[in-house]
Formats: sequence, C-alpha cells, structure tokens
Amino acid sequence: MTQVLLELHLAEALAQHIPKDSLQNEIKNTDSLVIFTREIFTKNQVTEKEFLQSLEWYKSKPELLDSMYQNILSEIAILHSKKVK
Repeated sequence: MTQVLLELHLAEALAQHIPKDSLQNEIKNTDSLVIFTREIFTKNQVTEKEFLQSLEWYKSKPELLDSMYQNILSEIAILHSKKVK
C-alpha cells in the first residue's frame, strides 16, 4: 500500500507539469494521470477497487495511515536527495 500511494502521489505531481495542449499551459493533464494510475495499479497487481478499500481501512486507523505517510515522506526525501546530487 505504501508503494502504491507513493507512486500515485509522484504521478499526480508529474501530471501537473505535463503540458495539456499546444499552448504549453502547465495545467494538470488528467489524461496522463489516468494512464499513470492505471499503470501503477497494474504494476502493483491491485485493482482500483482493492486500493480504495484498503485506503478506507487505513483511514479508520489513523495511526497506521500516519506511519505509512511518514515512510512515504522519507522515501520522497531519499528520491529528492538523489536528484539533487
């Protein structure tokens, strides 16, 4: 679940920076996000329904959800430090 959430958040950030039209407006490209999301679910062998059910379960256990997001933030920090080098 942590890996899926991490990848979904990264996909969301990337999709916000993909030009949607020939005018190169930096607006959220929902078509790209749909494709990214589908690929993330396929790669992680989870359906959208399974993901949403799991997310609801974690929402009912905020301490676990918080812990998972702490791991996600740590992973993002690691990715960022690799990019900066």
